[in-house]
Amino acid sequence: MLVLGRLVVGSALGGLLCAAALSAVEGLLIPVLADQIYLRCDVSGPDRTVWEITLDEEAGKAWVYKPAFRSSTEYPATFTPEKVRFGRQLPYTGSYLSNVLDRSSGALTSEITGLGAPPVTGICEMQANTTPTA
Repeated sequence: MLVLGRLVVGSALGGLLCAAALSAVEGLLIPVLADQIYLRCDVSGPDRTVWEITLDEEAGKAWVYKPAFRSSTEYPATFTPEKVRFGRQLPYTGSYLSNVLDRSSGALTSEITGLGAPPVTGICEMQANTTPTA
């Protein structure tokens, strides 16, 4: 019984040490993910709607969720100290959807070039700034 007790305590301690060593090595090999920024934007337009925008500078992406339409779209994004730009070419029209977010004021401008429609504007506020978990 004494040998069994040492084996259990020894294997438990060995397991903890092994787990600690693996965690340390994993931290060295896997880079830390950048924060994601979550915004709530009050947007002008005929319906005066809300957009929820997620920005991920490390991934170079932005996601726009429009609760009124229950739709979410992923865009490639470019980040500068002053602005975040995200958009894409629209299918079948040849037009380009362009969104520009001013990082200091939170002002958002969204327009579709080539359609002649006036731009949609809004103001965004940060809701959360979190580090995603793997």
